[in-house]
Amino acid sequence: MDTLKLEILESLVTFNQGREAYIAELEEKMDDSDYSLEKMIVSEETFNEQIDNLFNYLKAQEISFNKLFSEIDTVNAINNRFDIEAQDIHKEIDDFCNEKQKEIDGREEKAKEIKAELNSMVDLKIISIRETERDYRDIVEVKIKMTNKISEPIEAISFNIEITDKLGNKLATLRCRSNDRFVKSDIGYWTYGRWDQSDTYKALKNTKLSHISTKQEITKINHGGKLISAYDNMDDLLVINYEYNSPEKLYGYCPYLEDTDDLKIELEKLKKKKEKEIERSTPIINKYQTITSKLIDFSKMFN
Repeated sequence: MDTLKLEILESLVTFNQGREAYIAELEEKMDDSDYSLEKMIVSEETFNEQIDNLFNYLKAQEISFNKLFSEIDTVNAINNRFDIEAQDIHKEIDDFCNEKQKEIDGREEKAKEIKAELNSMVDLKIISIRETERDYRDIVEVKIKMTNKISEPIEAISFNIEITDKLGNKLATLRCRSNDRFVKSDIGYWTYGRWDQSDTYKALKNTKLSHISTKQEITKINHGGKLISAYDNMDDLLVINYEYNSPEKLYGYCPYLEDTDDLKIELEKLKKKKEKEIERSTPIINKYQTITSKLIDFSKMFN
C-alpha cells in the first residue's frame, strides 16, 4: 500500500477517535514545531461537526475504500505521466542552473583574486573604538588607519572589516568608504548610531580593542586615477551563491530561476494543467481535503 493510501486510512481512524486523538497524532508528526496545536485545532464542537460532514458524505455517496483508493491510483498515474512529460523542461532548467552556477563561481573566483591584489595595496588597522555623543546622539566611533603600500597615491577606497572576539564570535562587519586622497597613510572615522545602526552599535559599544581581531576585505580602489574593483557592478555584489548541484532526480527546481523566466512560466503552465486534471478526476479526495482543511484555524498560528 502506498504512503498516501496509508495516511488517509490512519487519518480516518484518528478522526473517528476525536479531536484529542487528532491533536496527539499531529504532535507526534510535528514534535519540533513551535506552534500550539491545541490552539490551532478548531473547537470540539466544530471538529465533530466537520468530521460528521465527512463521514456522512462518504456514507451518502456509498464510497468504499476501493473507490477512494482508485482515486489515489488515478492521482499517482497523472503525476507519473506529467513527470515524464516534464522531463525535458526539468533538464533545461537543470542545464540553466548549472550554467548560472558556473558563471557565479567564475565571478567569485575572479573577485577573490582581485581582492587579494587590493588587500596587498593598502593595510587597514583599527586603532580605537570608543563610545561618544554627537549631535545629541549616542554613537560608537571607530578610528581606522589606512596605510598605502604602493607608490601611487590612493584617491578613494571601499572596504569591509570583519571584527571577531577572542572566542571566534563574529561581532560586526564594518562597510566603509573614503574619498579622501592619501599618499602614505590616512586616518578615517566611521560612526555607528544607537538607533540607525543599532546592531553594530550594540556589538561594539562595550568592546575593547585588545579583545578583538580583524580581517580586511578591500573591494574597490582608485589609485592614480585607475579604478580597480572586485565586482563589475552592484548587482554582482548582491548575488547570492546557492552552490547549486544537480539533484539525483530532476524536478524543476532552480534557485536562480525568476518567476518571469520562460522556463519557469512553461513549468507552471504544466503544473496547473496537471492540477486541473487531478481536480476533475478526484471528487472524493477534493471533498476530503476541503473538509479536513477546516479542522485547523490558521489565523491562530501566530497568536
